[in-house]
Amino acid sequence: MRKDNIRDYATEAFRFYAACGRLTAAELEEKVRQEIYTKSKREFLHNGGPHLPSDATAYAVMQAEDAVAEMQAEFLDILAVERTLVQLDEAQRKAVEIVYFANPNQELEKGEISRRVHQAEMEIPASTDTIFRWLRLARKTFAQVRGLRILQK
Repeated sequence: MRKDNIRDYATEAFRFYAACGRLTAAELEEKVRQEIYTKSKREFLHNGGPHLPSDATAYAVMQAEDAVAEMQAEFLDILAVERTLVQLDEAQRKAVEIVYFANPNQELEKGEISRRVHQAEMEIPASTDTIFRWLRLARKTFAQVRGLRILQK
């Protein structure tokens, strides 16, 4: 398989989406906010901050907004993955799920993608070349939706 310039980035974006439980960008943003609200309020009160609920709430909101701002690239990646999946047909989505979504929190081992492509070949069914073509299409679509530069040869 010829490596394209966005392969690794797009692959990791699909895996990140799966690792986040396939939450939408909005759902993930809300989850991040809620986790920061809870953590910030607890830390603020625990560290001797004024015991006024409004102070703890204001501090938590500021912390959450900072965390959300720092994660904008991740939210944009998830949004691009969501939009990409909508543009793929059922078999193409299934190939992406089998190859990229399995064990997203584990490091990919050498040859892991090829093994998963073979698994997809059996489950869908489709040829190895077709699976790789669908994955390339998914990555290219992701890159276009995300606004990444795609090198044309």
